[in-house]
Amino acid sequence: MTEETEKTESRKTYSFAIDVQHASRFTAIRKKQRRAMADWAHELSHNSKGKITRTQARLEARRRRSELWPTLDEYVERAVRQRLAEEDLAGPWEPPTTAEEEAATLSGRGVSKNYPGFLITRAYDLPPSLIRELRTAAIRVSEEPLEELEAEGLLYYSLDYTEQERAKRDELVEKVFSAPRIVRQALERYGPWPPDAGPPSSAFLA
Repeated sequence: MTEETEKTESRKTYSFAIDVQHASRFTAIRKKQRRAMADWAHELSHNSKGKITRTQARLEARRRRSELWPTLDEYVERAVRQRLAEEDLAGPWEPPTTAEEEAATLSGRGVSKNYPGFLITRAYDLPPSLIRELRTAAIRVSEEPLEELEAEGLLYYSLDYTEQERAKRDELVEKVFSAPRIVRQALERYGPWPPDAGPPSSAFLA
């Protein structure tokens, strides 16, 4: 897909569980941006001495939004693209088969350690091509540890595991990357906030 095609690609809404503190920061950013856009439009109209109406100024602010005040969807897209460009997820990967995509939706295939923080589901409009890339990376990176977990009978958590089995399961689980976990890591590493001020996330479990 060419860069121009990506720019014009229709977006679709996808939901992910993200850290509640990330969600809170996004809400604060959105409120701040709305106020900044309104102030910018007011200044543009006021300084034009009547040449630019308030409506025209607001339209200009909207046209420049991506440049000056990225939407939350754009923040998420940028972060995910940067995470997918890292060596462990960059590929190139063989596209998943229909059977593999179906298997990835089965219970237990998104296995991971207990998340250290609190999660909340949020929806973002993203390019379908990016979601395909995200899901492909998640499937390919996770297929070997998932196969080993299943072969060892460790795919599903059990209180009956021995200490050695729990240790082995934890070791393999750390190598499993579901699409939501990748998104959380992306926001932790490349979100619009200082990384040392971030809440607990799957980034610290990698």
